[in-house]
Amino acid sequence: MRRREYVTAVGSSVGAIATTGVGGAQTGTLERVVPAERTTAVRPGDGIGFEIAATPGVEPRATDWQVDGSNEPDVTPADPFYSYTYVTGNPAASGQFDESGTYEVGVTVDGTTITWLVEVTESAPAPPSVDVTCDPGPDATITVRDDIEVTASLADESGALRRLFWQEGRNATYVDSTSLSGATATVTYAISGRDAIWFIGGYPMMAWVACRDGRLSVARTKGPSIAAFRDVTITGTNAPVRAGDDLTVDAEIAIDGDSTYHAFVEAVPELIVGHDPTHVDSETVEVFAGNSETVQLAFTTATVRNTQTFPVRVETRHAASETDVTVIGTDDAESHGHLEVTGLETNAPVTGGEWLEVTATLENTADGPASRDVKLVVGDDPTTVDTQGVIVGAGETTTVTLGYETYPVENDDEFPVYVETSDDTATQPVLVYGRNGDDTGDGGERDEATFAVSITGTNAPVTGGEWLSVTAVVENVGSEPGRHDVQLVVGHSPEVVDTLRVSLNPGQSQRLSLGYETYPVANDDTFPIVVRSPHASDERIVTVHGTG
Repeated sequence: MRRREYVTAVGSSVGAIATTGVGGAQTGTLERVVPAERTTAVRPGDGIGFEIAATPGVEPRATDWQVDGSNEPDVTPADPFYSYTYVTGNPAASGQFDESGTYEVGVTVDGTTITWLVEVTESAPAPPSVDVTCDPGPDATITVRDDIEVTASLADESGALRRLFWQEGRNATYVDSTSLSGATATVTYAISGRDAIWFIGGYPMMAWVACRDGRLSVARTKGPSIAAFRDVTITGTNAPVRAGDDLTVDAEIAIDGDSTYHAFVEAVPELIVGHDPTHVDSETVEVFAGNSETVQLAFTTATVRNTQTFPVRVETRHAASETDVTVIGTDDAESHGHLEVTGLETNAPVTGGEWLEVTATLENTADGPASRDVKLVVGDDPTTVDTQGVIVGAGETTTVTLGYETYPVENDDEFPVYVETSDDTATQPVLVYGRNGDDTGDGGERDEATFAVSITGTNAPVTGGEWLSVTAVVENVGSEPGRHDVQLVVGHSPEVVDTLRVSLNPGQSQRLSLGYETYPVANDDTFPIVVRSPHASDERIVTVHGTG
């Protein structure tokens, strides 16, 4: 019973002939198919096949095959004819007789017996010839998504071809049959790679050919190696990017195959870029058959002056996925796109000295990508406290989060915050609570550290592009230890260009050196510089000579 169930599973998986409803009713009629006549002849040692048409069909175990009245091993309903009977309902068997003579072969079904007289003689016709080939052949490797064709070329000198049986060599299981006639025939069996489980397992395909008088021959062929299919889909990139930055490509690697045969499959996705395709990155990943994994590939873009759009492709040995990306040239960083600030959110109110965080939503409303520096500017005397570079594709939106440590003001302070791009500005008032009146534990007011600032010198004037250095002295004139940021702010549109965090005890001072690389301006430029602490500031006017 166990065998019957196993054969059923294999037969259904390869798309064989549908069963005919075997095993229920008693047999109504039995009719010889092969040999078609009651008497036949075969040479010693040659194969012979037997088949009857049963209406309704029967199961293999419902048949009793005998030779000269006994269950001799000369004839057996073993594979492929056991599974053939199970699928079609036709009792079938095969055998051979090594010694000359006459034999009676019979099959009994539900008390009804049909017999043949087989003369075994050297004068009998030769068995039919059969040659089997496979396309693709045994030296090829295909995937589960490819097709296979197995072709049998048949010939019989007596012109009595009757039936071709296809048998897979993995479990010796019948998969298909074709009726024949005449002296020659060519039969092709087509199947997909994923269904050819015997080729996947390294087993052959067999073709049995039977003549009307029962003469039987068999040939076999090996098939191609069948690999799991390594599929790939690009799921995203970080494009557009600035020229010279890293461009990353995310891809999903999916394995189409049978875990029974393929299990963990190694895939090597490769990143290929450009109109003149160039390999720039690859990664090895193991994926269990039927599952997928995500990989990230990357390369550093060239520092080009003009904006470029080009294809990027991720390939495996079996598949490829492609998309276009844009790299913004150095000359075009500000000329593409239009970046609007469409929303602001903050964590205000905060207490003085705490971090104020501002989140902005940015939308590119133009047809090209937008590469911009986004600034956080605070106060009635506007001061830039944070900057972040972004690139937003045409029609896309993104969010940025900016922030800074607020001044530890004594009293509540309300002031505007601005988020600026070179195209747009949005503003929102925020409240910073004063620290005056904070508990010291004894009911009194808490004394604060107070940092006084004095600029002691600069190396100005300098030429545009050179380093501007500023020296300053910071002194804690308060009555408590403190730790605060001291910033260098430059320009008529104030911008923080350097920051140092300083810790001082009461009465302690420290000399600082701050600085930044000036812009390579074409003409002389004079502007203010400020060194400030949360409590005080000092200002100087400096000149940067133009390079023109």
